[in-house]
Amino acid sequence: MERTPDVTIVGGGPAGSALAVLLGQQGVTVVLYEKAHHPRLKPCGEGLLPHGVAALRQIAGIPDVPHVKGLRFVAGTASVDADFPDDDGLVVRRDRFDAWLFELAAGTPNIDARPGTAYRPGPTGLLVGADGCHSMFHRQLPGKVASPRRAGLSSHVVGLTGLGDRVEVFFHDDGELYVAPTGGGEALVSALFDYRHFRRDGITYLLNKTAWLRDRLSHLEFTTPVLAAAPLGLYVPRIVDRSQRLLLVGDAAGTPDPITAGGLALTLAATRIAADAIVTGAFDEYERRRLEMGRAANRLGRLILCLGRTERRAEWVLRHLAWGVEPLLNLALRRSPVSDSGPFDFVRPKLGRETNAAQDGLWASGSLVADTRRLGLRRPTSDSRS
Repeated sequence: MERTPDVTIVGGGPAGSALAVLLGQQGVTVVLYEKAHHPRLKPCGEGLLPHGVAALRQIAGIPDVPHVKGLRFVAGTASVDADFPDDDGLVVRRDRFDAWLFELAAGTPNIDARPGTAYRPGPTGLLVGADGCHSMFHRQLPGKVASPRRAGLSSHVVGLTGLGDRVEVFFHDDGELYVAPTGGGEALVSALFDYRHFRRDGITYLLNKTAWLRDRLSHLEFTTPVLAAAPLGLYVPRIVDRSQRLLLVGDAAGTPDPITAGGLALTLAATRIAADAIVTGAFDEYERRRLEMGRAANRLGRLILCLGRTERRAEWVLRHLAWGVEPLLNLALRRSPVSDSGPFDFVRPKLGRETNAAQDGLWASGSLVADTRRLGLRRPTSDSRS
C-alpha cells in the first residue's frame, strides 16, 4: 500500500518546485504533481528582481541566464534608467527555468515528482495549491480579480537590436510594452492592456508604434508562439484553510499586476516562509506575512498604473518626477518599509510654478494619494517646493 506523503504539492512551477526542494532537504516527504511535461511555455514577464534572486540562490543556486543591472522606463521622448542598488536581476525564460527547477526538485531526497500527472483527490497529509492564478483550490479559497481588468500577451523575438543589460518598460495610451534580453540576441516581449484596448496583434502593434523601438527592428521574427494571460492581478484574502489542511503558494496565493515586474520574486521570497510554516505549523504567520507582501505589491502596481495611465502623463512623470523612480524601485525590491505612516518621503527638487501646478493635479488623484500613503510615501511638503 502506498504511503501517504507528509505534503502533496499540486503544481510544478517555480512555487511548487522550490517548496518541494526546501521541504525535501528537511526530511519532509513530498509528492509533487505537474499535469504538463517540462519544458513548457508560459505567458510571463520572465524578470526576477534582486530580492527574488537572493531567495533563489538560497533555495537552488543560480542558473546560467542573462543578468540585468536595472530597469529603463520610457514614455514619448522621455526615459529614465534605474539601477538595482545591491545585486543584479535575472531574466529567466520560463520554459527553461521551470524545467531546471522541477528537475532539481525531482532529484532532491524525499521528493516523488510526477510530471505529466494531474492531481486527483485522495489520502494526503497537508495539501499545497501551487497551480497558478486559476487554481483548482480557489473553490475553497476564492480570489478577487484586480480592477480595472487587464490582459497580457507575451512571446520571444529575434531581430530587435540594441538589447543591453536592462529590462525596458514603454508606456503608451493603449498599454505597456515590456522588453527583456533572454540571451543569444533573443528578447522576451510582453504587451499589457486594459481590456478595453486589448488587441490580438498587440505585440507587433506596440513594437511598431514605439518610436524608441522602430529603428531597432531588423527582420523581426517570433521564436515562440504568442501566449495570452487574463485577467492580470489577483488578490486572495484567505490562503490557509486549517480545516481542509490546505495552503496556497505562488500565484495561487495572489499575484500583482505584471507592471511591477515582481510576481516571480514575490513567489520565491515567500516560499521559504511557507516551508518554515509547514515544518513548524506556523500557518497563521505564513498567511499574515504572505498577504502583507501581496498587498504591498498590489499597491505598488496601482501606483505605477496611475502614474502611467496615459503616455502623456507618464512622459511628464519621467521628465519632472524622475527623482521618484528610485524610491519606487526600492519599494519593488522591498528595501523600503511599507506602512501607513512609514517615514519614507519623496524629496523633490525645485520645480517651476507651472510644473508644480501640474503635479498638484496629479497628486490630487484619490487613488494615487491613498496608495502612496499606504506605501509609506508622503506627498512633498510646501517647504520642499521653495
